[in-house]
Amino acid sequence: MATGKRYYWIKLKESFMTSDTVDFLMSQKDGANYVVLYQMLCLKTINTGGRLARQIGEIIIPYDVEKIQRDCKWFTADTIRVALELFAKFGLVYRDDDGTLVMADHNGLVGSETDYAVKNRRIRANKPKPLLESGHRVSSDVSDRVSEPVSEPVSEPVSESVTTDIRDKRLEIRDKRLDTRVSNAVGAELFDKSSCPEEKPAVFTLPLNNGTQHEVTQEDIDGYSELYPAVDVPQEIRKMIGWLDANPKKRKTKRGVKNFINGWLSREQDRGGKGKQQLPRGQPPPPVYADEEDFY
Repeated sequence: MATGKRYYWIKLKESFMTSDTVDFLMSQKDGANYVVLYQMLCLKTINTGGRLARQIGEIIIPYDVEKIQRDCKWFTADTIRVALELFAKFGLVYRDDDGTLVMADHNGLVGSETDYAVKNRRIRANKPKPLLESGHRVSSDVSDRVSEPVSEPVSEPVSESVTTDIRDKRLEIRDKRLDTRVSNAVGAELFDKSSCPEEKPAVFTLPLNNGTQHEVTQEDIDGYSELYPAVDVPQEIRKMIGWLDANPKKRKTKRGVKNFINGWLSREQDRGGKGKQQLPRGQPPPPVYADEEDFY
């Protein structure tokens, strides 16, 4: 569990101890103390960005020799005073405008890492490394300084069955997906054919009082012909259309139009239908309906 702690360390280049500056410092009587003091000051100023100072409220108080001696404890005041003069001469420290000593290149000398990052780095390091086709494990530098992975030979041979099993598993998953797609397509086709009957074209359309049309299919005509065998159903439906067109105020509702059709055909059946006597030319036919209320 991460606690929010942060760990710090000194980042020294490989040539640090052999550089001319450190070589000169080490050649002095207290040279080893100077080098150690320099490293301690780098860590001491971690939270101040390399500035040898402390802040009390809005007041910044630069470190003096006595303060450094109290904090570092292992060095005399003379050693610290001489070391600071040498550090300034060689550019290891410089004095800011407010008189505060600042460690030069502090960010390049101190590294830090949270405990959460440490935990994740350890988890990544413990993960099994992936296998290449050549049977080598791939490893990479945790610090990400190495851009290309390094191959290390595996002590035990890799079984070919592992690759075969993986390939077979992938094929099995692919086949299941294909079967699912095919069955879904077939089911959809069967559903369309079984539950969605084909719409039959309308042979006639009767205008309704709401502006829509009531469709009469061939199946409807066949049904009416069975109920009223003496009636020429198509001809009578044409008459109905003509009557409704001529009397728009008497057009029927969607609910009552079938009663209207059956009533018309029933009256025609009662009058003899196809075999009834033709009326003389110019004589109007007898009224079919008494009142509009006969049909809904």
